[in-house]
Amino acid sequence: MAIAFEATAQARRTTDITPAPSGRYSLLGGETVPTGMNVVSGEFGWPSVSFGITHGYRRDTDIGARFDLLFGVEGVSNNSQFGIGFRAPLRMVALRNDRISVLLHFDPGIKLFTTSPALFGFSFPVGAVIGYAATRDVTVAFGIDLPMTLYVTPSPVRFVISPMFGPAVEFHVDPRLAVGLNTRFGPVIYSTGGSDFGFVTQLMLAYRM
Repeated sequence: MAIAFEATAQARRTTDITPAPSGRYSLLGGETVPTGMNVVSGEFGWPSVSFGITHGYRRDTDIGARFDLLFGVEGVSNNSQFGIGFRAPLRMVALRNDRISVLLHFDPGIKLFTTSPALFGFSFPVGAVIGYAATRDVTVAFGIDLPMTLYVTPSPVRFVISPMFGPAVEFHVDPRLAVGLNTRFGPVIYSTGGSDFGFVTQLMLAYRM
């Protein structure tokens, strides 16, 4: 019964959402990668350099993997520290209407920073992106993200939450190649008390294989 209900809900959701233009994809602008296609990408800036691949899983859903070289803890400008991370993003289009689309995402992963002792945590960011197709090749977007990380070492265990907001723009040089700029700004709040200002500013380069 549960399987039948899930299949019915998926069919209804797919029917209700307008299909994306054939072959079009987006990593910043509120769209997913088309079914069966793969997109490799790099993001360069603060607080990380990231390399990843995104696979079109269903018509309005994609999955991926990201490897991060981290330069700052939670994007705080005065907390520079080298680390590595891994994420497995899941993205889904919740609404698509003419030029506007709304995408939801969940990016579970891990982080390890080279402090002494090492700073290790589990991250589970969630967020939404509203995209507007200004032209066939240019999409502008606004993102609302809620990064959350549970750092389990060193003691004491602490939880960090970082509500962030900001614009993005993506330009398709051709149907395969895309470039963009992604930004987010907001407070970084610690369960142990206190807060900082954090931000994300990254150039994006993507290629559909």
